Amino acid sequence: MRRSGRTPTPYLAGWLFADLLLVLVLVVLGSQPGTTEQSDDAGPTPSTTASAATGRTPRPTASPPAPRASRPAGLDPVTRSITVRADAEAVIAGTAGAVASVRRQVDRRIGPYRGRTAAFVMVFATVHTSGGGVDTARSDVYATAVARLLPRIAPEFFPPYDEKIIRGYHDSSFRIASGTARIELFFLQR
Repeated sequence: MRRSGRTPTPYLAGWLFADLLLVLVLVVLGSQPGTTEQSDDAGPTPSTTASAATGRTPRPTASPPAPRASRPAGLDPVTRSITVRADAEAVIAGTAGAVASVRRQVDRRIGPYRGRTAAFVMVFATVHTSGGGVDTARSDVYATAVARLLPRIAPEFFPPYDEKIIRGYHDSSFRIASGTARIELFFLQR
């Protein structure tokens, strides 16, 4: 039996691509303008019912106000990004000092967006190995730990934790400092 010299490696890039494609579809579908439709079967108006009962011709009255254009529904296609940096292993372990550090950084960085609520959040984290490479498994764990903290840090700003709404991913760029978590914020359109 002949074996190739290649070692099997997990191909997680496909899953990341699929998740990002899903986010892109949600953003595109969510950014479609809403419509205001009036039902034709709304029933008779009080003036037509009264005139039908009395047999008189209704007098013209002021027309009802035109329906206001609805606000576009969905996600704002422009995302905002904030970055925090902490001791990844301490955050994963839930150390009070590391959690407090993340809390202070997040509180400071979401300041410009106060009054808005994030509808969807993606956390990209980087943890390096001792050799300088990126440990994708620990990066995923760190990203998830930060993602789980966010709703507790600012419950009025972040949605409740759910992997469908707040999700952690690894960022495999070796140029990013270890312990960095980039938090991508998706808001509803105003």
